[in-house]
This record gives sequence, C-alpha cells and structure tokens, in this order.
Amino acid sequence: YSAHTTSNDYYYGHEGLTFRRIHRLVHSSFPIRALSYSMPQGELLFAGDDDGKLYSYDASMALPSSETSESFKVASPVKLVACALAAHKGWIMNLCAFPDGNRVATCGSDKSVRVWDCGMGLASCTPVHSFDGANEGWLWGVDCSSGAVGSARQKLVSCGNDGSMQVFSCSE
Repeated sequence: YSAHTTSNDYYYGHEGLTFRRIHRLVHSSFPIRALSYSMPQGELLFAGDDDGKLYSYDASMALPSSETSESFKVASPVKLVACALAAHKGWIMNLCAFPDGNRVATCGSDKSVRVWDCGMGLASCTPVHSFDGANEGWLWGVDCSSGAVGSARQKLVSCGNDGSMQVFSCSE
C-alpha cells in the first residue's frame, strides 16, 4: 500500500464540524467493501477486500494537537500491522470490531461469519470462532453488541440474502 498526505484536503460538515483528510491509503488491487476501527480508542483500522483478505493498520497516528484545536499533528504514517489474512473464500462483505478492541468479526460471500483475535494487530491466522453456513446465501452484514465481553449480554448478529438475521451469544 502507499500513503499520501496533503495539507489542503479540508472538508466542511454541518454546523461548523470540520473534517480533514490526513492520509490516503492505496491498499489493494481489489475493492475494499468493509472498514471498521477497533474499539474503544480506534488504534487499529481493519479493512476487508474482494479477495477475501483482512488487513489491520495502526491508525493511532493522527492525534488532535489539543482538545479544542481543529489542527492535527501526525505522529507517523499509517502502517500495516499484520500481513493480509486469507479470511474468506470470496468477498469480505462486512466487518466489525468488538467493543473491547481484542476481536473483530467478519462475514463473507462464502456464507460464513468468523471472529478473529486482534490483540497484536491480527496475530491469529486462524479464527477464534467460525460459523459456516450461518445464513442461506451471501452474508451482507455483521455487528456486535456492546455488552461485557464474555457475558451472555454480548451478542453477534449476521444478516444475509435469505432475509434472516442470526443472533449468536458471545459468552465464552
């Protein structure tokens, strides 16, 4: 991948909220369909592409200069943390980070939902959990509730072409 920065990329939003592009990543020759920041601080950026690869990037590089400042100081460029994992046989349709920032869930055109350990980027090349055939047909979405990790309150949900949602308990 390559990163590009410029000082003139300002975008203005509603009611004076200012956004500034601080990096542009050229990541893959395949389209990227899924993005998610890790929780709770957003230190990692996850990307899933149409080749079924899952990437993690160190996204802690952009820090506000101060709490009230609109300017950013860029600590370092965005860095690829882990090599691309072959996460799915086909497109990664969606992904989401767990609230504690230690896991990320993906869903793909291969009809599976997978949960990955991301303690050190994406240290595990095999999923922690895999739900194959979770829905009939392609899976379009996956999301995780904000319940306490390991409790019965934390849930993972997927949805697909079959018009159904599958809800999984994330208790250990």
